[in-house]
Amino acid sequence: MGLLLVLRPPQPGPKSLRRATRAQRRERHRADAEEWRTAQQRGWLLDVAVEELLPLVNSAGGGRLPILGQLNPWSDTVLDHRDLPRLEADVDRLEAVAGDDVQRELVAALRRLLMSWRAEPDLLLHCYGD
Repeated sequence: MGLLLVLRPPQPGPKSLRRATRAQRRERHRADAEEWRTAQQRGWLLDVAVEELLPLVNSAGGGRLPILGQLNPWSDTVLDHRDLPRLEADVDRLEAVAGDDVQRELVAALRRLLMSWRAEPDLLLHCYGD
């Protein structure tokens, strides 16, 4: 089980592909796959195992963390640039309690993602849960 964090430009309202042709659906999935590859190359994508993140969040205060403590790893959330300072404060708390190399690497990866977001303030942080 994982949580996918992706920096993306604002998205238009979701369009239902229920009445779309198979070719339209294939084209949509192809465009999404290309966007994910580009995001990964730019450092805008982080795939986090919930089994690694949850114990760290719980050690840092759990539900008291304003952003990470409220994320549901089984649903989707979108954060805008106004959430960045609180999210950075959450990562600071995670860093303070990180107890092993795996947790420290997770915190470093989160920091890299947030630095990329700071450089691109027009992007939104999409959190996709399993």
